[in-house]
Amino acid sequence: MSISQISSITRRATRTDDEPLNILTFPTHERYEQSLSRTNNNFYAYMSEGSKEWNTDYSPVPKNYHILDKNMGDNQLPLNVDLDLVLCHTYDQQLMISSQISNYLSIPLVILCHILPDIRTSPEQQTETIRICQSIQSDAHVFISDYNRRRWGRTAFDSHVIRHGLDTEFWCPKEDIEKEHHALSVVNYWASRDWCCGFNLWQKVIKDIPYKVAGDNPGMSTAARSLEELRSFYRSCKVFVNTSIHSPVPTTLVEAMSCGCAVVSTKNCMIPEVIEHGKNGFMSNDEEELKKYINMLLEDESLRESMGREARKTIVESHNLDRFTEDWNSLFNKVVEEMS
Repeated sequence: MSISQISSITRRATRTDDEPLNILTFPTHERYEQSLSRTNNNFYAYMSEGSKEWNTDYSPVPKNYHILDKNMGDNQLPLNVDLDLVLCHTYDQQLMISSQISNYLSIPLVILCHILPDIRTSPEQQTETIRICQSIQSDAHVFISDYNRRRWGRTAFDSHVIRHGLDTEFWCPKEDIEKEHHALSVVNYWASRDWCCGFNLWQKVIKDIPYKVAGDNPGMSTAARSLEELRSFYRSCKVFVNTSIHSPVPTTLVEAMSCGCAVVSTKNCMIPEVIEHGKNGFMSNDEEELKKYINMLLEDESLRESMGREARKTIVESHNLDRFTEDWNSLFNKVVEEMS
């Protein structure tokens, strides 16, 4: 047994419940991991060959999130840090590395699944992918929604659901901002991600409607320069439009609702768990209905304000950061204690 293995085992025996955990993870979803850092644990991001770099255009790196040196390869694990668990975000090479480190250090492995089976593959390939993922061993398997969990063939007996959480004090309305007469959408690389983000659908729906797009879309739009600027886009639009096809729930939709936007969205995946049609937003997969709802909200200030208030109320009650961090800390501590 190595010194690092003995050190990790010793730490589990001596660590107090109020002491921050040291969590090995990987840069994957900047805005989600920014929220995750609010658990006040310490995160150490492992950089494997070909792994995603943290994009500061999407979110600054939190102070308790430490990106390790990719140039050190297998030797990048911090020798001065006793790691408590591994948090893996994907089913690719990241999972293989996570499993190896978990076994080597005898620390728990938590797998967080953000995505859905890839609809670009055949039904047979999707079934095989689901079968393989069901066979993956971990100390906890976490999904971002009930819908997500069901699509991967998991149940409440063998997995957990932790819904998105965000800082509703930051993502909030501002009453004195004048609304601009357009429908806002926020998507990166929209045209190339049409299969999951619905670019072609949006083009049909938005025809003859005033619109604004924010996001890294060469030749079409640029990303917000900061989270504060993005927030100002949400606050100043009359309507927020989401046309996602194969995404459990876009973070931008939740942010827009938290900012009090009246939202119009496709009715896919987890979205019906967040939007109650006609109360805190409108949903449809029909082009003409989506267009009708957008125009209705652009012209009806009273309806727009009512839906915006209900949208924010939903996020404050069900997707707030306190609930999110409590759920994650409870799970983190549970898997560490069970390994002791």
